[in-house]
Amino acid sequence: MSGWKKLTSIYLIFPLLLTGCWDIKNIQDVNYLTSIGIDYVEGQYVVYGQLLDFSDVAKMESGKPLQPIPVWVGQGMGDTTLSAVNDLYHTSEMRIFYGQIITVVVSENVLKKGLKEIDELRHRYYEMRYTPWFFGTTEPIDQIFAVTPFFNLSPLMSLLHQPQESYKQESVIAPITSREFVSDIHEPGKATLLPSLSISDRHWKKGGDPHSMLEMDGVFVLQDGKYRGRLTRENIPGLRWVEPQTQRSPLILRSGGKPQVALSLENPKVKIIPHVKGKEVTYTVDVKLSGNVSEIIQPMSERLMEEKAAELVQNEIKRTFEKGLEIHSDLLQLEHALYRQKNKDWKKIYAERDFKITTESLQEIKVSVKLNNAGKLKLP
Repeated sequence: MSGWKKLTSIYLIFPLLLTGCWDIKNIQDVNYLTSIGIDYVEGQYVVYGQLLDFSDVAKMESGKPLQPIPVWVGQGMGDTTLSAVNDLYHTSEMRIFYGQIITVVVSENVLKKGLKEIDELRHRYYEMRYTPWFFGTTEPIDQIFAVTPFFNLSPLMSLLHQPQESYKQESVIAPITSREFVSDIHEPGKATLLPSLSISDRHWKKGGDPHSMLEMDGVFVLQDGKYRGRLTRENIPGLRWVEPQTQRSPLILRSGGKPQVALSLENPKVKIIPHVKGKEVTYTVDVKLSGNVSEIIQPMSERLMEEKAAELVQNEIKRTFEKGLEIHSDLLQLEHALYRQKNKDWKKIYAERDFKITTESLQEIKVSVKLNNAGKLKLP
């Protein structure tokens, strides 16, 4: 073979080696969903998509932007979630990519309707991971997606995408991932607590004008995978004391309605002990908390602080338990403790899968509080 033929053959081989790269798209050629929302209105599913321009997000590395980063919110409707997504495609100028979704938001109507369509959507698009945060809401989802954080920062810095940062400062309602949500709804005897996301303009102003921010204002409760109802933040004060993820949560000791001492309690150690007698079962909830004194308004001894704090925590746990019973839910996860610890007894008692937790089921709540220090304050 002559030299020029050999050279030609080599040049013809090169393109074959490059074919695997031909379909690679640049970042600006793809629409990246950062959040997806699902609603159910008048017999139709409504799917919302939140898009961000990642080139704008990348510019933040050089400092805070002077202008707000634009948020694009799309909406599609259909008889199913998949047909609603296809409706969204009609006006999408570029391919929509699901691998960057950070948050999933569903409406209360979807929870009432059932979770089958949510599962179908998640399984259909293989790019979707199980790591996104999962929220419920009673607010319009497009308005949830349009809320922006302080200082023109990226929407990726908001509570919608980073709920764990707020939770570290004040642990009241624990955020949950899609993986945890799916796992919980399939766990026998377990109540799934889905954080409720709302919009509030009561706390912050920008240039004197109210600025809307997101907050977790309660939980949607599913017992054994079935929707039971929504409880506001005020109705579930004891959840934080039985949640092992709690890092720090405030507690105010009062007398005659007036504040005396402000505490910060943390790292609860929780034990649920089932007591089985035949087909009857009762439970003891044992909670140990440590904490610090944040503020002293009226002098009080350290021992009295610990006693009053333990009593208040005990009352909050009991009140939360009773609120759960009102919607046929076991917020303290008592039955699930029986399922885990004494599975044979659980199978006998709950063979018919009826909800059997009552006020008599909670035999005792034991709480102990140990205050480690008072910072720069001096205890009496």
